[in-house]
Amino acid sequence: MKLDLDYYVKLRRELHRRPELCYEERGTADRIAQELDRYQIPYERGIGGTGIVAWIEKGKGGPSIALRADMDALPIEEETGLPYASEIPGKMHACGHDGHVTMLLAAAKQLKDEVDFEGRVTLIFQPAEEGGAGAKAMIEDGLFERFPIDRIYGLHNRPSLPLGKIQIKEGPVMTSVDTWSVEILGRSGHSSQPHHAINPIVVASHIVLAIKEISSLDIDPSQAHVVTVATIESGVAFNVIPDRCRVAGSVRAFSPEVQDRIEERIREIGNGVAAAFGAEAEVEYTRHYPPTVNTHTGPALAAAEACVGAEGIVHDFPSSMGSEDFSFYLQHVPGCYIWLGSKADPEAETIPLHSSRYDFNDDLIELGVCYWTRLVEEELGAKG
Repeated sequence: MKLDLDYYVKLRRELHRRPELCYEERGTADRIAQELDRYQIPYERGIGGTGIVAWIEKGKGGPSIALRADMDALPIEEETGLPYASEIPGKMHACGHDGHVTMLLAAAKQLKDEVDFEGRVTLIFQPAEEGGAGAKAMIEDGLFERFPIDRIYGLHNRPSLPLGKIQIKEGPVMTSVDTWSVEILGRSGHSSQPHHAINPIVVASHIVLAIKEISSLDIDPSQAHVVTVATIESGVAFNVIPDRCRVAGSVRAFSPEVQDRIEERIREIGNGVAAAFGAEAEVEYTRHYPPTVNTHTGPALAAAEACVGAEGIVHDFPSSMGSEDFSFYLQHVPGCYIWLGSKADPEAETIPLHSSRYDFNDDLIELGVCYWTRLVEEELGAKG
C-alpha cells in the first residue's frame, strides 16, 4: 500500500498550527470533513458537539468495528520555535492529537481504496478528550444507537517509548479520575478567644490526615491507587478565626470497587470529623473518567506484531496513573487501547506530553496507518 507520507506530514503540521480546545474543534472538523469528501467517505457531523463519525462498508455484511482519534488541543502557550508552531495564542497541540487525526485520516483512505474486508469500519473523530469527556458526550448523543459497533479501538503516542515499540496488554491500563471536596462550616471569632469559635482550619487539618490514611487502612495494598490532597483554602487575617475552610483533591484507581470504597470513606471522614468538633461538613465527590480496561486485545496484538514484529511488542509495563475518556467506550463494547512509541533517539531528552515544548513525531504516521489497516484486516478480513 502506497502512502503519500509527504502529504500527511503537511496535513499534520497544518492541524498543529491551528489548535482548538475541547468542544471548539469546528475548524478541525471542517478540515477532517474536507479530507473525507476527497476520499468519498460518508460521515455525519455534530455528534457530541463537534464530533464526526464516518464509515466505510464493504462486502456482504459483517461485524462493525470502530477506530477512534481525539481532536482537541490544550490551553498551553507553545514554546517549540517550530516553523509550523501554533498560530493561536495560549493554545497548542501538546498531546499529539493532531497526529492521531492525521493517522486515522490516512488510514481511512487506505481502507477505502486498497483494503478488502467484510463489514463496517466506523471512524470516530472525537472532541474534548482533554478533560471534557467528549467520548461520554458522543455516547449520550446516540453514538452506539446510530452507529452499531461491536468492538472499538484507540491509540496514543508515547514520547518515552522508543519508535517502533508498541505497548499492549489486557486488563486495566489507565486509572479513573475523580475529584472530591470537603467544605467545613465552623464558627468565626477573635483569635484571642478560640473557645468562642469553631476553627474550621483545625477541623480541616484532621480531615486531611484522616483522608491520607485511607490508603494504608482501608484499601488492599495490592490495589494501586492515588488519593491526593491538592488544595486547602481559608482565612484572611492573623487575628480572625474564619467560619469556613475548604479542602479538596483527586482520586485515581484501577477498579470501581476501590473508587467506591474511597468515596465512602471520604464522606464518612468529612462528616464524622466535622461533627466531632461541633462543625458541619459539605462533602462532594465527582466521578469524571472511569478506569480504562482493555477487554479484547487479540486482534490488536496480531495487528501490532504484523507492523513491528514480536520483538517490538511490550507487554510488561506499568499501567498509567493517568486517565482517558476512551474508558467510556469500553464500558459499552469490548476493545483495546494501545501506545505507540515515538522516541526516535534513545539518547535525546524526552519531551513529555502536555509540555510547551512537545511536538508529535511525524515518523509515527506510517506506523499508525499500518496498525489501523492491519487491525481491520485482522477483524474483518477474509478468514482462510
